[in-house]
Amino acid sequence: MTRTATDLATDFKAAFREHPAGIALITAATPDGPVGLTASSVASVAVDPAALVFSVTRTTGSAGRILSAESFLVHLLDARHAPLAREFAVTGGERFTAAQGWRTLDTGEPHLGSARVALRSRSFQQVPVGSSMLVVAEVVEILTGDPVPTTEPMIYLDRTFRNAGSEL
Repeated sequence: MTRTATDLATDFKAAFREHPAGIALITAATPDGPVGLTASSVASVAVDPAALVFSVTRTTGSAGRILSAESFLVHLLDARHAPLAREFAVTGGERFTAAQGWRTLDTGEPHLGSARVALRSRSFQQVPVGSSMLVVAEVVEILTGDPVPTTEPMIYLDRTFRNAGSEL
């Protein structure tokens, strides 16, 4: 049986649907106002210099505005942020409201103070890969959030935000 590119794409998506990923919220200030999106593709790359990587599936809309921003914040989220992650994952979601706890940094980026950590970064390299853009970013500042005892990590698994569970 000959496998098609469509078969491979379907199987590839299914393979990663069952592979858990951490959740981040990436925000930036733009001339048109604050912008943000939910990402499950954030990973550390290097310590010296401190660098991370993420990908976006298109270079328009929120993603395009983040790609063109001078700097952005990568907020590493935990389970208590699931409603916020959902809002930023869909077009037209409620964003940057006072009730969500946003403030603006002196450098202009929207910052979620309740996030465990936010990594202020700037794009070092952008690499087109198919219909996506891979972004390698240098971390220039680390902002720690409100201390919260025993926060549960959040993962994305099978198209759902979930608690990471307990230690094995």
